[in-house]
Amino acid sequence: MKVCVIGAGSGGRAFAAYLTAKGCQVHLYNRSYSRIEYIKRRGGIEATGELNGFFPLAKITQNLQSAVEDVDVIMVCIPASGHKEIARQLAPHLLKGQIIVLNPGRTFGAIEFKREIENRRAYLNIFVAEAQTLLLTSRALSKNGVNLLKIKHSVKFCAFPETYNSYIENALEEVCPQFCAVDNYLELTLNNIGMLLHPTITLLNSGAIDAGRAFKYYKEGATKRVCKILESIQFEINEILMKIGIKRFDFCRWANEVYGTHGNTIYETIQQIEVYKDIVAPCELKTRYFTEDVPTGLVPLASLGKFLNIETPTIDSIIHLSGILCGIDFWKVGRNVESLNILVSSKYDFVSQEVLEKTYKKETSLL
Repeated sequence: MKVCVIGAGSGGRAFAAYLTAKGCQVHLYNRSYSRIEYIKRRGGIEATGELNGFFPLAKITQNLQSAVEDVDVIMVCIPASGHKEIARQLAPHLLKGQIIVLNPGRTFGAIEFKREIENRRAYLNIFVAEAQTLLLTSRALSKNGVNLLKIKHSVKFCAFPETYNSYIENALEEVCPQFCAVDNYLELTLNNIGMLLHPTITLLNSGAIDAGRAFKYYKEGATKRVCKILESIQFEINEILMKIGIKRFDFCRWANEVYGTHGNTIYETIQQIEVYKDIVAPCELKTRYFTEDVPTGLVPLASLGKFLNIETPTIDSIIHLSGILCGIDFWKVGRNVESLNILVSSKYDFVSQEVLEKTYKKETSLL
């Protein structure tokens, strides 16, 4: 199988090494040369941790057309805030039948990505899916290195629309058997782990981060009181999920499936996750924990809550304060149900449209 990995950060490096180990011919693309300079010099990735050794790559390039040429699968491993732009750049170079997986998609990622491509090539038959989270927990090392901390037991994914799930799951079975399809796209895309954890923990530790104090992000930053705020956000998420008839979101259950933990609260569970224990806090406030997880996680969720007349005061406050810290109007730049036209599809009869229209018919006048 030929695979293109887009992005040479920690996730992209980990995927490139992992897929090479699985026997794939891997192309690695990155926009800037600095991320791939040493990888190109050495011709591959040096991995440590759960994957050890040198993993040669078939192609390492800044040329997107060359990177995706004749590949079967495209693994997008960049922050979700960059999905729209990379979709625009990819559109002219894609071939019929290629599979694109967003790792992860965050909230409504596959919809945004697919529609950006359709705006430019309306009749191109490709397959777009999003993973709930990264399959590989990793940290980039200097030069061409990556430390692969954990290969997760299972990761949920879903295509947009869901009818493509079986095709994608079968295509990826040999190289990524951990990918497990979810039948309901909304169930997958609204269970966004990053938006639950990252903005709140970062915001409530912003003084220490701004002062340059080094600390363990989860072990020390996710205190019992901070986790009470996470419980409140989880409650608001579940108010929305209940309204549209989707199984409630439970971080403890997710962590049990992915990491094998057995905590009864978010605090207990976070403290049990082994790979979280040594992860250090970001060294600056304008981190992707804000710039990615707020506009592609909390904002679309809050906009869906507003559409359904469900109040989300805790989520709204996190969005507002994060925007002040970063100097960004996340409400303006973030994904939302109106800008994505999330409830209407001229080409697909997918479950999100059906569920939401049946649940809240009187709001369809907004579309």
